[in-house]
Amino acid sequence: MLRILLVLTILLFSTPGCQSQTTSAADKHIDRGNALSDKGDHDGAIAEYTKAITLNPTQPYYYYNRGSARKDKGDFDGALADYDKALALNPRVPQFHNNRGAAWMGKGEFDKAISDFNQAIALNPNHANAYNNRGYARQQKGDAEAALEDYERAISLNSNDAYFYNNRGSARRIRGDLSGALADINKSIALDAQNAEANCNLGLVQLSQGEVDDAEHSLKKCYDLDAKLKPKFEKLAGEIKRKRE
Repeated sequence: MLRILLVLTILLFSTPGCQSQTTSAADKHIDRGNALSDKGDHDGAIAEYTKAITLNPTQPYYYYNRGSARKDKGDFDGALADYDKALALNPRVPQFHNNRGAAWMGKGEFDKAISDFNQAIALNPNHANAYNNRGYARQQKGDAEAALEDYERAISLNSNDAYFYNNRGSARRIRGDLSGALADINKSIALDAQNAEANCNLGLVQLSQGEVDDAEHSLKKCYDLDAKLKPKFEKLAGEIKRKRE
């Protein structure tokens, strides 16, 4: 989550002393919300961000933070409402568009997501996450070639992000480039050994290469790292089981 906390001066309804006190109180709620969000307490974070917004409803980053907590919780409609408000207050922040695009992806609205990622890139042509996210949205729409171009751009901007390599590896696998996919996914795991999805994607490549034992090992490691990925990769588990029969 973006941690920028801009302080806007309130010109109406209060004296300068009251302005400072209100801003300080709001910032304390933001700090508490950030700490709770880091611990995975999304409801607690949302409550603190809401208190900050009540004290200072013209601060776009407060809505952005609450929207991000709602997105992480899976409340994509609530996240979209907050990102819309943040963008209404300041439409020139690339990260607002990027995260709203991620919320649209959560709802399966990939065209709307791509539109937001395009806007983020227009505002900041070096926004590596926006390229990566747009690539993922394009891949979900079946355009692996365009996705691959976006992943390559993301990696050229940030060569140390494990998820960029994992995503490019996935696109390469879909295109039939198993050696390229294997190199990318192994790079992803080297950068982040706890990357569960990369281990599942490694299993997909290994199964395509006929390495059933290795695929089963990678799948087990994936599930050990993140059991929530089981539904996403149940087809891989089924393929391994059929190979065993």
